[in-house]
Amino acid sequence: MNRSSTRNYVPRETIDEILRRSDIVEVISECGVSLRAAGRDFKALCPFHTEKTPSFSVSVQKQIFYCFGCQTGGNVISFIQKHEGKSFIEAIAWLAERLNIALPNQDPRSIADRKRYTTLADLNRFAVEYYHEQLLKDPASVPAKRYLNNRGVHGSTVRAFQLGFAKSGRRELVKAATAKDFTTQQLVDVGLIKDEDQGPQDRFWNRILFPIHNERGVPVGFGGRSLSEEHQPKYLNSPATVLYDKSNILYNLDKARQSVYKEQRLLLVEGYMDVIMLHQSGIENVVASSGTSLSENHARLLKRFVPEIVIVYDGDASGFQATQRGLLRLLAEGLRVRIALLPTGEDPDSFTRQHGAEAFTQLVNKAINLIEFQIQAAIQSRDIHQIDVKTQIVAELTETLINVENRVELSEYVKYAARELQIDENILWQELQDAGLKEKAFVPGRTRHRKRTPQKLSVRAQIEHQLIEALVQNPTLIPYVKSQFDDQHFTEPHCRRIAQLLWEADTDDAPIDIQTFINNCSDERLSAFVSGILLRKTPPPNLQARVDGCLQKLQNFLIRDLEQRVRSNSLAEGEDEMETLEKLVKLSNERRALRDRNAEVR
Repeated sequence: MNRSSTRNYVPRETIDEILRRSDIVEVISECGVSLRAAGRDFKALCPFHTEKTPSFSVSVQKQIFYCFGCQTGGNVISFIQKHEGKSFIEAIAWLAERLNIALPNQDPRSIADRKRYTTLADLNRFAVEYYHEQLLKDPASVPAKRYLNNRGVHGSTVRAFQLGFAKSGRRELVKAATAKDFTTQQLVDVGLIKDEDQGPQDRFWNRILFPIHNERGVPVGFGGRSLSEEHQPKYLNSPATVLYDKSNILYNLDKARQSVYKEQRLLLVEGYMDVIMLHQSGIENVVASSGTSLSENHARLLKRFVPEIVIVYDGDASGFQATQRGLLRLLAEGLRVRIALLPTGEDPDSFTRQHGAEAFTQLVNKAINLIEFQIQAAIQSRDIHQIDVKTQIVAELTETLINVENRVELSEYVKYAARELQIDENILWQELQDAGLKEKAFVPGRTRHRKRTPQKLSVRAQIEHQLIEALVQNPTLIPYVKSQFDDQHFTEPHCRRIAQLLWEADTDDAPIDIQTFINNCSDERLSAFVSGILLRKTPPPNLQARVDGCLQKLQNFLIRDLEQRVRSNSLAEGEDEMETLEKLVKLSNERRALRDRNAEVR
């Protein structure tokens, strides 16, 4: 579905409904961020920068998020903008689709696309239930049950994964689905049937079926395993549809998410049965690529959920070359990649059934990182003392190392590779530079720039921050401050811009809604600034007193500014000394009167 076709205006009431119905905790969790309760709020490792200690906070009450590490923040809309790389309108459309809210300003084609998407998803849900029922109850499913039983699949696992069975008839699903008012064209569009010369025919027949879901749990397709050697191919997947694109889907990611959050790593295997049997053994943080090489979309998808990927190989390192480019995409996304080698002839399914889940977990814990695996595989399979072989290995290794973002890791990998391959370390660095090593990476001999220390705010800027914080925490005070203090009198840029927006938003119609204010901040730094105030600061017991104190101090600064200008103008324009003195005395009296008035109020 093309969400970007939404026009550039969404009514305020629709946005309000989306915000009201979108629970920010649910949305952020669905996007793969592992939130953990922390009092009334939730915390997590920030999805927008690398960290070891959680500094990402989400407030249920205020429906906002903020990272105290990278100062990114906002509401549910700005989170989707940042996390999914969408514009404001695209984020609104994304959330609206999730809630099944029709956007009133969508053009007819967008509305039709959305309705079609929903209908096809419903059709897939029907097919999942239909095939599952066939496996459980139809007498023709005995061979399928026998196969699953021989593979050690428990009944509870069959139900958990909603495994199904497609009978040998070629029009079984066609009849069942059309009886439920789905059309033949819809069945073709979702890839469940083929419209052939002899009429519509079921795509899947005489096969065990594995329903495939996207990361949000929506059924998007099927994988079918034949029950006889004559029936080829052995595995048959759904074709590409508006729901299913194999470059965007990883089998079982929807079920693995919670375990992935807990383990902080994900196991990547090849097939459906590997996933199912590991899951049955209690190893749930596992997904399958289903025979598809890893794409850039897969890498970006995985990065949303986990920092580390363990690739489980079947013991034959010869397949590494074919999958290497996909693994490099994982490195390029900043993921840690390790390789777990099973004994020759074993796959995760057979190994776990024979040796148990604990032995499999121990094997995974011993997984080596991708760089070490690549070097050791090359050393074992080729004579590295031959110049042409060593040259080729260095070229292959360079292609991998160029994707390593972390400076420390890159430096250590270069040292390790140079030692194992018996070459000069500087040669590897030179190869990396020739291959386009980014300037930010550490190269021996190059000066490393230290991270700048943020400048400490002046006393005046600190007071301005306190005043803005008070107004954000209690917007009803804005008219009071606005009547006494011009937004142009703020000296700190963030405070001045937020004050301008607050002053503009303050009308007689209604009090300012901070969620709306965040949405209207085109600068994400400002929305993050406001979100940070709401999450970081506990409002003092008397915000009115805080505001009065800030105003007094800032007005005092304004008078001092005037005094300074009077002195400067006097020198520049040669004014009479007595005239200048009179102006300064007047300003001094104003300062004293201001101090006295505030003392009386206190």
